[in-house]
Amino acid sequence: MANLKTDRRSQRTQQILHEALMSLMQDKRYDDITVQDIIDRANVGRSTFYAHYQDKEDLMTSGLMHLMQIMSGFVGAPSKTGETRMFPTQELYEHVQENHNLFRGMVRGRGLELFFEKGQEYWSQKLTADLKARISQGNQPVIPIEVMAQFLAGTFVTMLRWWLDNKMPYSPKEMDEMLQKLVTPVVEACLQKG
Repeated sequence: MANLKTDRRSQRTQQILHEALMSLMQDKRYDDITVQDIIDRANVGRSTFYAHYQDKEDLMTSGLMHLMQIMSGFVGAPSKTGETRMFPTQELYEHVQENHNLFRGMVRGRGLELFFEKGQEYWSQKLTADLKARISQGNQPVIPIEVMAQFLAGTFVTMLRWWLDNKMPYSPKEMDEMLQKLVTPVVEACLQKG
């Protein structure tokens, strides 16, 4: 029982620290935010911060990995219309659009760089598993799965960055449709028997 209480307190503290960082990123560049700023905003002590995180980058990375886990629920899931897509992204774009204040805050400074760096790494791993599941037994793809996964993750991250940098000029549906047109023929060709 004591561990459950401690775990809940620890989770609550981590949530407060994440919220403080996200709130600060609305006002300041990530690079200009200090641990002192975070603990002041969260109203916790320095030792409490360091009991959970090594530094602000560790806090940011932890939050990004949590966000990636939420967003990964969209990968492999059928679209809202029930259609199967090679690399479903509409729901991901919608999630970013719904949380645009958070992402706009990240645009300032290293926050967005961390998001894209960790995002590409995370998506590449998820896509490697998804692509392996698509290959029929005994079939050897023309391009190694890991290379295709890097290509897909990099393409998505690049398009997402462009979309955010340009103030989301297209709807999530339009962005997804464009991405599908770009990547589906390539991936299908690569998955053909080599």
